[in-house]
Amino acid sequence: MFDLRNRWGGAGRAAQVTWLVGAVLVSGCFNASPSVKQAMTSGAPVAAQATTSNAGHGHGPDGVASLAGAARAKGASFDLDKPAVRTSIATFQSELHDFFDGALARSAKYVPTMSSMLAHAGLPTELAYLPLIESGYRPLAISRAGAVGPWQFIPETGKKYGLRIDSMVDERRDPIKSTEAAAQYLKDLHEMFGDWELSLAAYNGGENRVARILAAKGAQNFWSMRDRGYLPNETSQYVPRFLAAVSIAKAPQEYGFVEPEENLPYHFEVVNVDRQVSLSTAAGLCGVSASELADLNPALRRGITPSGYALRVPAGAAEPLRTALASYVEPARATRQIVRAGRGTARGSIFAKRNEARRIATAPLRSVRTYGSPKAARPLVREASRAGAVDRSRRKARPSVRVARACERSPFAKTAAKAPARARRR
Repeated sequence: MFDLRNRWGGAGRAAQVTWLVGAVLVSGCFNASPSVKQAMTSGAPVAAQATTSNAGHGHGPDGVASLAGAARAKGASFDLDKPAVRTSIATFQSELHDFFDGALARSAKYVPTMSSMLAHAGLPTELAYLPLIESGYRPLAISRAGAVGPWQFIPETGKKYGLRIDSMVDERRDPIKSTEAAAQYLKDLHEMFGDWELSLAAYNGGENRVARILAAKGAQNFWSMRDRGYLPNETSQYVPRFLAAVSIAKAPQEYGFVEPEENLPYHFEVVNVDRQVSLSTAAGLCGVSASELADLNPALRRGITPSGYALRVPAGAAEPLRTALASYVEPARATRQIVRAGRGTARGSIFAKRNEARRIATAPLRSVRTYGSPKAARPLVREASRAGAVDRSRRKARPSVRVARACERSPFAKTAAKAPARARRR
């Protein structure tokens, strides 16, 4: 496995420390960050723009194999034979079996495309299993720290690497664009540390913390940092769990997991939408289901495309959608009128009118006991409601007086109300 000691040699310890500290100072971000969600807050290069044409048509398995071989030729490899890795495998087989089994099944949908993109970036394809322990391959996953998406970016890091994050679009949830950002971030970390295990520890715990430990504590690699207790508990378990995930993903049945079904990479077409259109409307115009469009466009937070958005549609649905959008007229939306009190209107009078109408409707119900039963009082309630409507239009008589007169004229009063018990005693 690639090691920092092999890079500088046994006698180059001072040069190693000087290089790491200098790299951090040049990056301009020497403040400690507790996790990858708070890392790379300044000085990180912006990720390249997304190439939707290549990603849209996917990448074949032959290209992935050749590029993976080129990546491994650079010396990128992982040491899977570690006691901590075997412990993590046992954890996945017992306590986290259900989670890992579900994540492994979802991986078949994303790993082919992610592996191809990582290989094109010159990175080891095993990194495509990093979302397995980050989010379980759930594009809509949200952590307690506010990290979102398969690769669990916080807004600062996502924006630093070119992801759009606003009220309508969150590209951290996009498997393709977030993979491009993650590939650039991982490449920057590897250029800083020259070791994939240290790079992964920095991805989780922050590159500033890892650089300071190398400079001040004398630890030479991730395992020495872990054994000496220099890393947080989460970061200490992060790298072994990733290596355990890689081991299981290569041979799931040997570890008691179900082999995931083979899934083709993403195949879609892109339509530039020049207006706000809901996914349900777009689905109806191109003859596909709204859930299928939502699955291809997880970055849309409200299910509505902003103006100028590159909407992904299934293969063969792009031209029908373009034709339909050219002549589509959005139906008029129902408006709701809100009446507000003006300067000359007393707010108290508005509430007084509401209370009057409420008394008109409820006064007969409060007198139900006079008529013996609610059924006997129904005609009175209807009569009082009609009287209330007339009163609201004319505003001549007080509601309480009108209701009292209606009660006197009611033919349903069989007997007079009994006097209270105290009155009879007198």
